[in-house]
Amino acid sequence: MIGINQSNLVQLTQPDLDRVCARIAEYGFTSVRFAVDWGILANFFGKVNYAPVQRAADALSKAGLTALPVLGIHYPRTKTPDSFAAFTQRVVGIFGAPYYEVWNEPNLWTFGIGTPADYLKYLRAAAKPIRDSGAKVISAGLAAYPDRKKLWLRNYSPVTWLAGLYAAGEAETRDYDLFGYHPYALTVDEKFSDPSKAPYGITVIQELDALRAQHGDTRPYAFTEIGFDTGRVGVPNAAKWLPSQSADMGAHTDHQWLFCWRDTIGDGGNFGLVDAADKPKAALFDAVKPLLGE
Repeated sequence: MIGINQSNLVQLTQPDLDRVCARIAEYGFTSVRFAVDWGILANFFGKVNYAPVQRAADALSKAGLTALPVLGIHYPRTKTPDSFAAFTQRVVGIFGAPYYEVWNEPNLWTFGIGTPADYLKYLRAAAKPIRDSGAKVISAGLAAYPDRKKLWLRNYSPVTWLAGLYAAGEAETRDYDLFGYHPYALTVDEKFSDPSKAPYGITVIQELDALRAQHGDTRPYAFTEIGFDTGRVGVPNAAKWLPSQSADMGAHTDHQWLFCWRDTIGDGGNFGLVDAADKPKAALFDAVKPLLGE
């Protein structure tokens, strides 16, 4: 199954939301991954506005699309695992989705909620309401960045982060059902590369495999973001590389979500199959579509 991302779906105005969902469905995608951002939806006192979440659920249902909500992303001014569990419970009740991803790229300080042990507390809090609904838990998709620390800011490599989860006890309690990772074809200095050249973001999968094997961990991967910034690599390269990488990643998992449907100022950048004006990036738009028939 190959789905698509549109991170800001919940923040779209109603006409735009309906239009985006309809066009995604018309293209042939059946699953859409998007942020249900706890920090954005909560006010200063921690009260969450669920109305935009319900609008997104209604629009997806109308278009015949399945949701992959990403829970968390950022946190409100006051946060506890219990309050996150309550947030998760409400969101699960709204979508009734088959999968939920708990947080996004927590190994980066940008989205961080602390150490792997800190994240595990929130993962465990969310896992119960998700599983009680009959859905499966995807652990936060990890960013393909190496270990790096600057002043008080820290990025964890995917391997360091996973090792931290295991050390905190996750290997015994098995708090997720699929392991989330974002295999962007990035070098160690965070530059996009031809995926056939085996850049860091792809080769680190072998290290993850080895670490997982040490712990007898056979849970499947979920590659919840795969894509290329056309502003950095150009549309022709993206049109060549994305289908090739997606096909190669099929050896690791049946669960992929391409990043993303439409260019978005800020999160989303120039990764879209269509630009910010909804105009298809012809070569890329045409190159990806055959993947959906496989």
